[in-house]
Amino acid sequence: MTYQNNATMPEHDEATEVTRPRVIRADIQGLRAVAVIAVIVNHVIAWPSGGFAGVDVFFVISGFLITGLLLRDHEQHGKISLAGFYARRVRRIVPAALTVIVVTAAVGYFLFNRARSLSTIWDGVYSLLFVANWRFTALGTDYFHATDPASPLQHYWSLSVEEQFYLVWPWLVIVVLAIAVKLLRSPHRARVALGIVMAALVVVSFLYAVQQTASSPAAAYFSTFSRAWELGAGALLAIAAPVLAKLPTGIRFVVGWLGLLLLLWSFVQVTDATPFPGPGAALAVGATMLIIVGGIGGRQRYLFVLDNPVSVYLGNLSYSLYLWHFPVLTFVLLLMPEQTPTVTAIILGLTLAISMISFYLIEQPFHHSPLLRRAESREAGREAWQAWRDRFGAHAILATVALMVVGAAVGLGSFSVLRDHTPMAAPVAAPVPAENPEVQLQADLAAALTATAWPDNLSPSIDDAMSQTSTNNPARRCFDIGGTPNVDDCTWGNRSAPQHMYLVGDSTAMAYAPAFKAMAEASGDQWQITTIGLYGCRFTNVLVQNDGDGVMDACTQRKQDVADRIRADAPQLIVMSNAFALGQSSDRRPLSTGDLVAATLAEAAGYNAPGRVVYLAPPPLGAPLGQCYSKVSSPIDCAVNVDPTWNDFEAAFEAGAPAAGDHAVSSLAFSCVDGQCPAFAGTLPTKYDQVHMTVQYSEHVASAIRWALIAQGLM
Repeated sequence: MTYQNNATMPEHDEATEVTRPRVIRADIQGLRAVAVIAVIVNHVIAWPSGGFAGVDVFFVISGFLITGLLLRDHEQHGKISLAGFYARRVRRIVPAALTVIVVTAAVGYFLFNRARSLSTIWDGVYSLLFVANWRFTALGTDYFHATDPASPLQHYWSLSVEEQFYLVWPWLVIVVLAIAVKLLRSPHRARVALGIVMAALVVVSFLYAVQQTASSPAAAYFSTFSRAWELGAGALLAIAAPVLAKLPTGIRFVVGWLGLLLLLWSFVQVTDATPFPGPGAALAVGATMLIIVGGIGGRQRYLFVLDNPVSVYLGNLSYSLYLWHFPVLTFVLLLMPEQTPTVTAIILGLTLAISMISFYLIEQPFHHSPLLRRAESREAGREAWQAWRDRFGAHAILATVALMVVGAAVGLGSFSVLRDHTPMAAPVAAPVPAENPEVQLQADLAAALTATAWPDNLSPSIDDAMSQTSTNNPARRCFDIGGTPNVDDCTWGNRSAPQHMYLVGDSTAMAYAPAFKAMAEASGDQWQITTIGLYGCRFTNVLVQNDGDGVMDACTQRKQDVADRIRADAPQLIVMSNAFALGQSSDRRPLSTGDLVAATLAEAAGYNAPGRVVYLAPPPLGAPLGQCYSKVSSPIDCAVNVDPTWNDFEAAFEAGAPAAGDHAVSSLAFSCVDGQCPAFAGTLPTKYDQVHMTVQYSEHVASAIRWALIAQGLM
């Protein structure tokens, strides 16, 4: 799912007709309402599929209104006051945004697991500095963080994009207008010159968005450079407003309604598969431009969907609605994971109620506050403060009291929840004397499935396991991006051992590496085992698309180098492990289970080792620990059934490997019991995310893997 934010809503003084100051554009307020409703409903119930395009609507609106303010300031005073501009931005944006950040971090501290709580605090810091999009870009292109649960503050990315744009745009307006007025000696020609500059920026940014979306969608989604064209499109309308204001009423009527219909269509037509933002956002951006154009020359009297009291009121609330909806959604689903219609109603109701409180007690008082306003005289300053106190002083007091009450309630409620969920040791199965290590592992997994509370003797704790991720894997460097590592540095056991084994594949093979290292070191100098591959790179003879940073650039060469070395070494055994997940080819063609299994068998056939290849299944997908593991959850919340896709892959390999004279080994014996997979076994967390085993558990299952290989006569 994708995430947006209505952080583009400027103050009411900005929601005015650029050619006729102080006339509030009711249609724009209604347009904000449509956009924020689309985004919120998309996040809450995943419909309409393109509702997330509402953020693009806000980018266009903001570019139009802010540029109109700058131009009006220049026309009225002969200059643009940057101090006044940024002061208005601070008063309008920061108080509500800061409140949401602080409350979200505080609630997350009491409810989230430690890793997610710390991550949320850092998200708040980046958001407050208006660089949240950079942080989410880095996490989104990081292979080992791409599946992390969404941050409750992730919607702040668009606020960062907008503020970064406005860090540059007003200065550029000043410079271009100053030069143009001096050289062209005409305010009209200066405006034309500014339009040419902005048009060029829009074209460049759009082309960049298209290119970046194709090569790195996650980076393109959060990038200011690939979103600037949307703000620029609105700016172009403001620059062209004097001309557009001359359009006949009939044309404006048609244009406005056409824009609204196209916008609603874009919310349905755009899906997660649409290349976004380039060119996928073009329909929503173009539709928004038409709606704005329809109201430039005068009130849109017949666009009743937008120009009505309810739409205007929701448009006024839109900034608060968007700031609060995602934290509310996150925390409610944490406490009530099954999203029934009642839970959905709770999410929407809480969002509206909290947003209204925030709007009246925080957003509006600070919006109209004399803070950061430059008074013409000391007396004028005193009068401004007195007027504010008369209108909003009580609101400020109420806001302070309300925040104290909320804080106390959160603290007491969390204490009560934690008291009722005090961790107790889970029942641990007694050791089962058996030669087959799988028997004990099955007993430990079964005991975990009956646990009613998280054990206090997990080592490492799930918090620690999640924070370490793959960093302490001894073979991490052997699967990292970049040039192919030295095989000798990735080989475990006695280098003079008579038998040699390779473990190759993507990050699931890397997760198995500690087990194979342990097998080599416990083999009595009989086996040396090389563990090498590339995370995110499936060892198939087709290139499977992965958006992890640098993965696609290194994948083909890595597979070729590994194949060359295997052919040269002629090892006694080759174990291959790849993710059991559907995917796409590098040209975005869907690949079925059959396609991927056949491509894996074909890749292994190139090793010239018939009968010596083993396809080791990865553990079935686990629960998303970042969501299911918290201070208010229990172990059963993180127990999941074996996913159908895993079963399809396993069946295909069980049939395909013997047909090629090779072997398949299942992972169910050390992962799940009767189709259910818990988050720990005995005293060990099984995974640190949905996919990858912890180093400690990988080492723990080494004996079971060895047993399975011996059972097939391979060791």
